Amino acid sequence: MKRARSRFASWILILVTGLTLGLVALFLIPVLAGTASPKKVIEPPVPAVITQVTPTALAPLDPAAPRPENSTLKTGLDAIFSAGVSDAKVSASVIDIAANEEIYSRSGNEPGIPASSLKILTALTATNILGEDHRFTTKVMLKDSSTLVLVGGGDVLLGSGADAKAISGRAGLGTLAGEAVQAILEAQRSGEIGKKLHLEIDDSLFTSPALNPNWDQSLMDTNNISAVAPLALYGARVDAGAKSPRSKDPAMAAGSAFASALRAELAKTAGAPTLEPQISRASAGEGVTELASISSATLGEQVTFMLEDSDNYVAEALGRLSAIAKGKPGDYQHGASVVEEHIAELGIAHDGLSLVDNSGLAAANKVSALTLASALKYAATSPNNAPRDLSYQLPVAGSTGTLSTRMITPSTRGIVRAKTGSLVNISSLTGLTVTKDGRVLSFSFLVNTEDGQLAPHKGMLDAAAAYLTNCGCR
Repeated sequence: MKRARSRFASWILILVTGLTLGLVALFLIPVLAGTASPKKVIEPPVPAVITQVTPTALAPLDPAAPRPENSTLKTGLDAIFSAGVSDAKVSASVIDIAANEEIYSRSGNEPGIPASSLKILTALTATNILGEDHRFTTKVMLKDSSTLVLVGGGDVLLGSGADAKAISGRAGLGTLAGEAVQAILEAQRSGEIGKKLHLEIDDSLFTSPALNPNWDQSLMDTNNISAVAPLALYGARVDAGAKSPRSKDPAMAAGSAFASALRAELAKTAGAPTLEPQISRASAGEGVTELASISSATLGEQVTFMLEDSDNYVAEALGRLSAIAKGKPGDYQHGASVVEEHIAELGIAHDGLSLVDNSGLAAANKVSALTLASALKYAATSPNNAPRDLSYQLPVAGSTGTLSTRMITPSTRGIVRAKTGSLVNISSLTGLTVTKDGRVLSFSFLVNTEDGQLAPHKGMLDAAAAYLTNCGCR
């Protein structure tokens, strides 16, 4: 029996070491992107002799790297969180991933308002339930001889034109229109379609209400969110611009874009059916015939887009789609509850977890820093590829997404990976980093004030993440 236990212990050691080594790839990615928007420049002539350049990267991580001393870590972080923020309530949790141990806590198990750090839980749930290779399909159906139906299948990052390389706009309604017209012309030749067609949109996959009653009206007024539908262009924006206004009726906006593309395609063929100007809402129903379809970017790609851009609309759609995949209604209540349930099923610390949305826009959400840090620890050490990819999908300090202009110093740039969170009176930062000694840590910091500022004291949270990165803490 002793020999059997010894072998078991050895295998456990091998597993933990292997999972730790698996994090090496996460932190060996060169940081090539700058902090400014790219500009079109004229390329200089290639010199006759090119000097070899070594890209900026971390040294290989040592799975046996010394772990930070709890008391030293506490002294440093307490000083940062206490300096000049007497008006703020700060909660924090830091986990040593290899040791599977919380090594710092400042009210870490007390539920707080996570803001967009909540998207980490939504991403983990959607990826596990749906699979990172899952794609959402938008279809055109023939309902009867004079009626077409555009059916939303959950892709809220549709494009208005042809298929694109970008994640947002990957499935183009222009492409869908072209394929649909070919099928329409064939059906016309066989006598299945008349000379006039009417377009309906079916956005019934998600159930009412489309706007979460827990959201303040100011969130809609500032284009943070819009009515949530399973059919939308560019995350419900009026065009492909990252900061463009949101459509008030995203499904109808998508329907109108498709109708315009369809008319243009039909006009290319003499004698083709014409499309009536009005568009209505209706369910496709049973007994319909599929004419054409387009598929979205993969779920993994959409999660990356959501986390890097902190896109609230994609987060809300993924919550509803996860609920539907579990056989539940596609509404905001079940979108939030399926995340609560899944986090508990995974064995992640979840005391006090209470969600009312999937994006973190609602101040009524309650999540502890320990839950958020534990979720990243779970993802980083999972034996499955999909959860581990979450570590790669977070914004990178000084390089990508919402961290592109934060923590840009050489000591943190390209090392810290984290999800930001910003609401009035609320700021959060949840992510992964590597200490000076090569120890991988997950962390979550939440700050709450009453001064009416947007994302208060986020500089303090960046300083705390930088402290973790720069310290050996021994």
